[in-house]
Amino acid sequence: MYYNDKTVSFFDGKFVKSKEIAISPFAQTLHYGLGVFEGLKAYQTQHGVRIFKPTEHFTRMKKTAEALHLPFDYDIAELEEIAYELLERNKFKNAYIRPILIAADNMGLLTGGDTKLFMATWKWPRYLGDRLLNTCISSYRRIHAQSLPVVGKITGCYVPNIMASTDAKQRGFDEAIMLDENGYVAQAPGSNIFIEKEGVLITPPLGNIMPGITRATVIEIAKSLKIEVFERVITIEELLEADAAIFTGTATEIVGIASVEGTALKLLFDKSQCARIAEAYNELVHSVHEPAYTII
Repeated sequence: MYYNDKTVSFFDGKFVKSKEIAISPFAQTLHYGLGVFEGLKAYQTQHGVRIFKPTEHFTRMKKTAEALHLPFDYDIAELEEIAYELLERNKFKNAYIRPILIAADNMGLLTGGDTKLFMATWKWPRYLGDRLLNTCISSYRRIHAQSLPVVGKITGCYVPNIMASTDAKQRGFDEAIMLDENGYVAQAPGSNIFIEKEGVLITPPLGNIMPGITRATVIEIAKSLKIEVFERVITIEELLEADAAIFTGTATEIVGIASVEGTALKLLFDKSQCARIAEAYNELVHSVHEPAYTII
C-alpha cells in the first residue's frame, strides 16, 4: 500500500528506493517512541500541484523537535523542496506526505546523538472516508498535557490513540472521541473536533489537544463565512446534544459525525454550518493562492 519496487523516499540526506531503506533496530524512536512526525497533503489544482500549508506543517515539526531536544538541521524551505521533489520523483499529484525524524541509536533514557530524516509519500484517500461517522466516547484518555509537550506529533503519544481507534472498531463504531484528563471532550485519535449548536461552532481550546493546522484553517474559514467560533471546554452532555459535528485533520480533511454512542445528532448534515465549512475547505485545498510547483 505504501510503496512498491519503484517508490522513492527521502532518507538521511538522499533520495533512495523505499525498499532499500534500513533503519537501525537500536534507534531510540523504535524502543521508546522518541520521534517527531508530520502529515501533509498535496492536491492537483488547475494551476499545478500544491502542498497545503507546508510552511505551517514543517514549522510545527521543527518546534516539536526542539521541545524534545532532538537535533533537526533542515530549514523549512529545504523541507518544502524535498517534499515537492519527492512528489515529482514518484509522479504523484494527489498524495499524502509523511516526514519523520528518527532519533539516534540509544538504549538510554536521555536524548542525544544525531537524528535521521525520513520522508515518504503515497496515495491515501480520506483517512476516515466520506460518509457520516458513528462514533463512541473512548475510555482511553488524551495524553496529559503535563506528561509531554502537546505542540506537535510525537510518535509515542499515539499509542493511546491507536488503542482508542482499535477499541471503537471492535465495538462496531467508525471512530472514537477521546476525553482529556478532566473528562472534557478533547479530540479524535487522529483528528480535532468541532460541534455545532444553534449555528455556532465550538471546539476544545489549545493546551491539551493537538494544535491542528486544519483546525486553525476551519476557524479561519468560519470567520470568513461569518460563523461564530468559540474555543472552550465541551462536556459530554454538550456533545450528545449537539446539532452537528465534524472531525478535522490533514488526512481526515473534514468529515461529518452522524451519531455519538448511538445518539443521532439533531440536524441533517447538509443543512448545517458544518457542511458549509466542509464545502469551503474542499474548495480551498483545490485552489492556489500562491505559486505552486508543477509536475510535468
